Amino acid sequence: METSRPTWIMIQNVFGLIAGYLVYYLILRHAGVVAFGIFSFALSFGSLFSFISDLGINTAQTKMISEGKDRNEYSNAFILLKIFLTLIYISAVLLSLFVWRIVLHHGFESKYELLSIIILIPYFFSLPFIQGIRSFFTGTLEAAKMAIPSIAETAVRLVAVVILIQFNVFNIGNIDQMAEMIAVSYTLSYLVYFAMYYRFGRPWNFRWPRFTVIREYLHYSYPLMGASIVLAISSNLAQIMIQSFFHSYELGGYASAVRIITMLSSFSGSLTILILPLLASHKGSAQEYVDRLVFLMKYIALFVSPIIMFAYAFSAPILNLWSSQLIPFSFTLQLLLVATWFTVLLNPYQSHFNATGETGISAFLSIVGAVLIIILDLVLIPGKVGGLTLLGYGVNGAAIATLISGIATYLTASFLVYRSIKVFITLDTIKSVAISVALIIPFYWYFDDNSSIPFLILAGLFVAYSVIYLLIIRALKILSREEFKEILNTFNVKKLVRYALNEIKKPSQ
Repeated sequence: METSRPTWIMIQNVFGLIAGYLVYYLILRHAGVVAFGIFSFALSFGSLFSFISDLGINTAQTKMISEGKDRNEYSNAFILLKIFLTLIYISAVLLSLFVWRIVLHHGFESKYELLSIIILIPYFFSLPFIQGIRSFFTGTLEAAKMAIPSIAETAVRLVAVVILIQFNVFNIGNIDQMAEMIAVSYTLSYLVYFAMYYRFGRPWNFRWPRFTVIREYLHYSYPLMGASIVLAISSNLAQIMIQSFFHSYELGGYASAVRIITMLSSFSGSLTILILPLLASHKGSAQEYVDRLVFLMKYIALFVSPIIMFAYAFSAPILNLWSSQLIPFSFTLQLLLVATWFTVLLNPYQSHFNATGETGISAFLSIVGAVLIIILDLVLIPGKVGGLTLLGYGVNGAAIATLISGIATYLTASFLVYRSIKVFITLDTIKSVAISVALIIPFYWYFDDNSSIPFLILAGLFVAYSVIYLLIIRALKILSREEFKEILNTFNVKKLVRYALNEIKKPSQ
């Protein structure tokens, strides 16, 4: 595999981590946790219906393109399906607002929730097409075209937050109204994101696709449709329930922990995003396919484990970097971090079933995990529903639901993959996890009571932890000398620039 590909994704993720930290630092310091909670509810409300715009066709697009199908013809079919589904999606969001407010005469906790949802409509419209075009570039393995628009989007969001929130150019006096400015920042950045992806993905010669091609998409994605529905519900239900049964402050804290999870786990995305096309495009023997899958499992565990463990040990200081108001949510973050480890390691298993066309099994795994989250959210989050007294764990209940679901889904996937191709978790994977855990214990023991570690000291501790971890990995020969050199070579700046320029000059279609 061309090493510049995952490196470009990693550059995108590193930039997203740094800029994302600044974005949420400014939001939480100048707009506040409550305003961020209001915005998070608005975002989850609209995203609850996002399954309509996907229904499995994004995964189908990646597989079709990576298998060498006619890019022009299949892209036409895909875009036609996307337009149809996105219009239904936006209509569902607007209809739900109409039914909730006009027909049922219900309101929201804050008027800014409704206004934020309306402001986010262009964001909701752009999102399906961004995901779709990204799935195309994933299939073509064009990492620079994936990464550069994402970097631009993050930069635009940062600039918008600085102007609208830090400098408060509209002189907003009510701090809760800042939720609207957060929504504006997201909408503006995603419009730029969409425009750049459109520019990189075009041009192609549009012609009405054959019905057989559309039917091929639907045949592949049909088993994934149910998974798309329950995944969208499970991803947003917790935030809607926290807002409904508690307050915007609790939702702001939970949403902040989720954002940190997203940014920290993004490093694994430099590998996981390419797994499906790498497996789907494999032309070698069955044993070579198994070796490739084992190789990917090893490297994902190798790189994600120390990140997760370090963030677990320093959860309170990491939250404090944004706002001291978030420190009470450190246990929530720790639960989500452990859940994320299982979710990331699940990716190669699920990609295997998508790559081999066994989408029914992949959908089954997604549905199992999502349904578990939904059921556990309903039981663990609220304190009372009607006259029934429940556990009332709130934000921690949502995190526990995610953790239990992650463990159950991973174990189920491990069993199914072993039954299919006799692949189980490797010894190198176990070693890398054990080393990352053992190494973090002295850090955790010494700094456990300190929640106000400055950023530079925290960064220095992470570098020290990572260097020691890599040296131990190398000493135990989990990484060979050649593999270690290859990792270092992925950061060859001259090579990265040359790769990006060549990719952008070459038409995708």
